[in-house]
Amino acid sequence: MINVFIPHRWNNGDYETISSLLDRTKYKVRDYSVPSTSPFDKIDKRYNVDPKIQKQIQYASIVICSNRPANNNGMSIEEIKYALSINKPVVAVSITCSTSVYISQLGIDVISCRKDSLENWICKHI
Repeated sequence: MINVFIPHRWNNGDYETISSLLDRTKYKVRDYSVPSTSPFDKIDKRYNVDPKIQKQIQYASIVICSNRPANNNGMSIEEIKYALSINKPVVAVSITCSTSVYISQLGIDVISCRKDSLENWICKHI
């Protein structure tokens, strides 16, 4: 069983794409992401990453994000930076032609949106 956190925006479909990709892998997955069907009531804006979300990331074995340039702004990039700060392995799945500047600057691997690519990355990092 691997524990996964997926930083995402609910309005672009990346969460669904990554979840679907994970479902096709050979791994059993426990998802610690925040789904739109059960969002946290409030986000504490005093923190870059709300403590409730920090806890979800801490439970994760790995963090999987999209390469989408929209990750340059907002909470997703802060969640990714937080995951890196606590030494969680992070990978970006190539969903768009362009990759977020921050994903590149942070040295995060960008892999193809394919089952075998994700399985190989997970095998190397868990």
